[in-house]
Amino acid sequence: MVAQLLWILAVYGIAVALVHIMHARHLRRAGDGTGRRKHYVLITSNHERQVEWYLRALSWYALLSGTRVRVTVLDDQSYDDTLKIVQRLTHMSGIELVYGTLPSGDSTAREQHVDHDEDETIRIDLRNSLEVIPIPYVQG
Repeated sequence: MVAQLLWILAVYGIAVALVHIMHARHLRRAGDGTGRRKHYVLITSNHERQVEWYLRALSWYALLSGTRVRVTVLDDQSYDDTLKIVQRLTHMSGIELVYGTLPSGDSTAREQHVDHDEDETIRIDLRNSLEVIPIPYVQG
């Protein structure tokens, strides 16, 4: 009896999740530029252990909320596999992912990589652990 009830709840939960995902995709396709858009600019430096979780959290946020999300990852001289991980995740659903390196010594470098036609641009410098807070589903 309990097992059958759990199966019913599981199927119901999956159906609810699918309806939300389909609705989010419908909103994204129907958007003619007037829809909600967020552009996250992540500045990384040796974040191979965290960057995949940050990108997956943004992907889930985009899929579940119906928000169109663009992510630009700018790497600041990482010597680990941060950029390889980002490159592997470029085809992740829900987000548009662009990556590159942050030119050293140029304080305006952040500005030249950001499109100003987005509705909302959120810059997060992951080198400072307190700036992780604006990423949905990530606890600082």
